[in-house]
Amino acid sequence: MILGTNDLWDENDPWARFVTNALKAKEFYRRDVQYIVRNGKALIINELTGRVEPKRRWSDGIHQAVEAKEGLKIQADSVIVAQITYQSLFKLYPKLSGMTGTAKTEEKEFLKMFKMPVIEVPTNLPNIRVDLPIQAFATLRGKWQYVREEVESMFQLGRPVLVGTTSVESSEYLSDLLKSRNIPHNVLNARPKYAAREAEIIAQAGRKHAITISTNMAGRGTDIILGGNPKMLAKEIVEDNVLPFLSHDTPDVETEGESTSHKGLSKIKLGPSSLALLAKAAIMAKYVHKSESNEWSFQKAKSAVMESIEMSNTIGLEKLQERVAEVTEMYPLCDAIALAYATVLKDCEIHCFDEGAEVKTLGGLHVIGTSLHESRRIDNQLRGRAGRQGDPGSTRFMVSLQDEMFRKFNLDTEWAVRLISRITDGEDIAIESNAVVKQLLGLQINAEKYYFGIRKNLVEFDEVLEVQRKHIYSLRQVILSGDSESCSEQIFQYMQAVVDEIILGNVDPQKPPKTWDLAKLLDELASLGGNLLTGNKPKYIVNSCSYAVNSSDFEILCRNIQGDPRGRPTIIT
Repeated sequence: MILGTNDLWDENDPWARFVTNALKAKEFYRRDVQYIVRNGKALIINELTGRVEPKRRWSDGIHQAVEAKEGLKIQADSVIVAQITYQSLFKLYPKLSGMTGTAKTEEKEFLKMFKMPVIEVPTNLPNIRVDLPIQAFATLRGKWQYVREEVESMFQLGRPVLVGTTSVESSEYLSDLLKSRNIPHNVLNARPKYAAREAEIIAQAGRKHAITISTNMAGRGTDIILGGNPKMLAKEIVEDNVLPFLSHDTPDVETEGESTSHKGLSKIKLGPSSLALLAKAAIMAKYVHKSESNEWSFQKAKSAVMESIEMSNTIGLEKLQERVAEVTEMYPLCDAIALAYATVLKDCEIHCFDEGAEVKTLGGLHVIGTSLHESRRIDNQLRGRAGRQGDPGSTRFMVSLQDEMFRKFNLDTEWAVRLISRITDGEDIAIESNAVVKQLLGLQINAEKYYFGIRKNLVEFDEVLEVQRKHIYSLRQVILSGDSESCSEQIFQYMQAVVDEIILGNVDPQKPPKTWDLAKLLDELASLGGNLLTGNKPKYIVNSCSYAVNSSDFEILCRNIQGDPRGRPTIIT
């Protein structure tokens, strides 16, 4: 009664669906975990990559329920015109192949689904990464406390640290913990102020004293180079020295992102030639800005710097020096910026090489995983960030029995808490017991089997749809590629099939004509015929048919229906 309806399951007013979606949006779809709110829109976060997917929307009214929950403008529900599973899509290709570093754990699924074996290629250099045992905690508080302490200890040693989290919420919670201890760090998650600087943040992640908190690292193609990425560092130095003179606009944090934190990192020493060329580029930028009547936007200024850097990478240092010497225009701004970048890059390469050697002696990059994922493959992607190309490194996973995965799959947490209480005096103490770790890893494998079963059932159902899909698309292709006669033939076949279905649904040849439901038959034909059967025509035809059936005179039936006074039936086209 509160909803103003007596039937929740009414097809025309489906309140049951609305209520169910509202409950799902409230309980299962969490802000800053499954989605973020930006510019008045609810944007989905990819749980594997941690990136925002602005063009994707949930179906079946879920996205509208989330928008209503957040008080946003409710947009139209998405309409699915056609759909296909990834597995069926891949099977359409005559040949299949792929390359990834984490397929070994899914070897059985590749073989069963696609008949594809997984071949392991040995690494170029021996892997000397140290994978430390998993530490288990009874509570979330104890886990985050140990994560903070480990980050702090590594920071004091000077080792770079990469912390992998599973959501925006947890990454910002850890960031607040580190801020309380005055530990400088960078955050990389789905929020635009961080995501816009993704490449710069990852480029700094291998420097000495660098602390990086990131949501899932899958799909983030930038490599973490020990000592830093010289090209990205040189680009930052040039932008910092030139952009303020080219444009007085302040960058939009939502599109350009917050500036990366350099606190705690060693300062790059630039040579005299680099400083002189940077100063010259800045002066030229200042004159260009003053000489032009139109104010340069920040985006335009940044594009000009990027074009200059690309030119520097293309033509080389010697060619740039020749172009600057030939003063072909009053203010050769792009050439000056490109030459400054090329000289700064040489200084950055020396600095990064020396710092990289120092980081290697300290033990390389240390990776901390703050939760086990539902797939071992995702955890291996995070581990693989350390110890690349023969570099030293180490990894450590810290999990809590209150983590979402354990709650989702109904782990007997009481048993584990009792076991931990017997081993230690407090619930916040780290446990590396083989019994506990084996139980947790077993749960992760069960989660993989559960999701594999879902995918397997989906493929089996889709195999039935695939037969219909092939038939429909083959007919579609015949109609699109055929001539007018073949198209007409197909259409007449469908017309005949529809009319036959209507007639046989209302007329039983085994029963006498008096029992036929002619009114219903004509109603269905009228709804199908549209304007062809309007007004009194259906009523007239029913009356005529009833008279003919009663008189058992087929010829009269035909004459009355067709209006032919000679009594001969004719065909309506």
